[in-house]
Amino acid sequence: MQGNLAFRDEYNLADHRFTKELEFQLPSRFSGGELTIYNSGEEDDQDEEESFKFTLGAGEAAAYSCHFACHFSYCEYEMAKLRSGYRVLLRYSLHYKQVGAKVMPTAGGVNESRTLLEESLYGLPPADRMVVLPLVKEYDGLTLVNTGINALSRFQRKRAEALKAAGPDWELLIVNAKLEHTCGYDEHYDLASVIEIFDENGNRLTEEMSWLTKAVDFDCVAHDGMMLAAHDEDDDECVSNWGACKSESRTYYDDRKKIYEATFLVSYDPAFEMELKCLGGCEEVAEVSEMVVNAQDYDLLDRVLGVIDSKEKSKFDVKSCQILLQMMIASTKNAQSLVVLVNKVLGGLSSSEEPDELLYNVIIDAVDKLGHAELRESIEQLFAEVKRKEHKDICFFLRRMDFAFKLNKRIEEGDPNYLEAAINDLNEHGHGRAVLDSAAVVNSIVNMISHHKRQRHGLSSVVQASLTFLHNVPLTSKSLPLLMDRTHLLKHLLDQKMFGSLQTPLAEFVADFIRGLRLVIKHSTDCNALETKLKGDGKHIYVQAAAFLIKYGTQNDWDGFGEQIIKKKSIFSTLIEAIISDDVDGKRLLRDILNKCLLRIFISYTNSDWIRGLKFEPRNATLHVQKVLELCPSVARIVDKDKRLPLHHAAASSVQSFNASFEVVMKVFNAYKPAASIRDPITKLYPFQLAASNRNYKASFSLLLENPNLVSSAINGTKGRGRKRKRVRKSST
Repeated sequence: MQGNLAFRDEYNLADHRFTKELEFQLPSRFSGGELTIYNSGEEDDQDEEESFKFTLGAGEAAAYSCHFACHFSYCEYEMAKLRSGYRVLLRYSLHYKQVGAKVMPTAGGVNESRTLLEESLYGLPPADRMVVLPLVKEYDGLTLVNTGINALSRFQRKRAEALKAAGPDWELLIVNAKLEHTCGYDEHYDLASVIEIFDENGNRLTEEMSWLTKAVDFDCVAHDGMMLAAHDEDDDECVSNWGACKSESRTYYDDRKKIYEATFLVSYDPAFEMELKCLGGCEEVAEVSEMVVNAQDYDLLDRVLGVIDSKEKSKFDVKSCQILLQMMIASTKNAQSLVVLVNKVLGGLSSSEEPDELLYNVIIDAVDKLGHAELRESIEQLFAEVKRKEHKDICFFLRRMDFAFKLNKRIEEGDPNYLEAAINDLNEHGHGRAVLDSAAVVNSIVNMISHHKRQRHGLSSVVQASLTFLHNVPLTSKSLPLLMDRTHLLKHLLDQKMFGSLQTPLAEFVADFIRGLRLVIKHSTDCNALETKLKGDGKHIYVQAAAFLIKYGTQNDWDGFGEQIIKKKSIFSTLIEAIISDDVDGKRLLRDILNKCLLRIFISYTNSDWIRGLKFEPRNATLHVQKVLELCPSVARIVDKDKRLPLHHAAASSVQSFNASFEVVMKVFNAYKPAASIRDPITKLYPFQLAASNRNYKASFSLLLENPNLVSSAINGTKGRGRKRKRVRKSST
């Protein structure tokens, strides 16, 4: 039908047996065409009439289901013109067969025959078909068991009978409840709970009606005169809805806690028990959702979705959302009707719930079946909900990024960039957050790299954002396990050879590693844990962290590392042994640690682990160098990338500190004496000359005494031993 029905007044119809009109609309696609019904009694002299508008599903909904409207013939009605599309509308006149002397029913007659309370109950939507009436006082459970509703006072009994009369098909219950009202210096809060539930005969129904304990809302409201008015002007006392205070106490923080107990009448419509059960929150919604899936009951699903749409407390949890979507994906129902349902289910996910990996995969399956364009709005809303993103760990955002990688493969150019949105959310909402499970973070990133290698640009953005996040976690959260997991991640990224040199993240890691090590050394418990790790199978990752420090650190970083590891003798020894155990690169790494981190620092009197029971003297300040040379004597003869020996570094790094610099040079010299006759390839000086240039004259003199010929070699620029061998060969000739 295209067009409109003009304003109609059916009151003057000749045949008054036609009491009702039914407009039945078949599935159609259109907009506009609203039906307006004007409702007034036959003898209603009011100037203004009451009107009701019915859209009959204009838009998407009408295309896939039937709609109808029914009204008394005495009601005037008008149907607006269609703005677009077509529809098929069947119109019926319903005949009333009069029996006996009964009066013909009219709209006015129906309204006049109902009480105000009955009208109120009749007009309640499904999720609100419950009335809670406070009785001010408390009736004890034993009395209610013995006498049921007869235990109520005459006045309260009248109120109960009024509820029964207004809703003859409704169930009446008697509920005893408790309220804990706590007042602090600048706030107050309430905790209400159901104690017992009785029917009007006194039968206990607390267990059978357990859903009601969460569905009934006893929360205090802010206006006097309402059912559960909250407090007086001082926010100190509850009004008389809860009666007199039963007990009062003080909490640990000097807050006042008052206990109230009262009896309430609860009347509800059992025909809508499923809707009311959903009022209990996510757990109750989950139970009903399982019933929907088990019975494949789409009618019940429509009822649940009505509650979800109207009640903030009643939402789907992750599991409920997942099983409902799986049911619809496996369904053979019309695709367009499934689109409507899937969007409603996604929109009904609680804002305090975030999809897990399984639910995200189910959403991907839904996109594969129904198309991204059909579900785009719901997915965007899922990503945009601010409350869902607040105070979340990085794993939350990494799950979104992994989902975005999968989704981006299925969307067209110009569609939303979900990966970019997830990265921006991490930068905005994740800043300064601690990491709860660093191993899970690393595994998530490694898995993304493995599964989405073709999206290299996106992976680079994810890696950069993740490394920045890990660097920006609070200092107190930079635990050694977190730093070791970062080491594993950085090693993996370097091995992939697809993220560049990572120079900045590695430099940031070095600085964080030293800060974290400093925190560990301060606590004996953490020190014991570190020592255990260095002796176990995971020691290689600590060795790798030290290797990163040597390769990407600065002299300040190397000094800081050396100062920390010599504070605990047991940790120092265990670390050196762990490094030596690496057959491939262990000795070279130990050489670099000795040259860059240990030769410039000395044990002080505060390092009790080293000098306990010993008199503090200069030679004891170099016990850490002696320990390295004892554990690995050959390290003194290994040249670095510049062809320099440890003795060159020791002589060049000499400083005056309790004359300990002399002890360092001599310990390294004694470990490999031929080094004294080898020029430094950087400065072209012998070690004794390096020591003298750094004002370590004692060490310079001692080195020179070992090979006096070095004086003439240094002056002539030739090797002393070489000249001597040349003269011997000439005389023999």
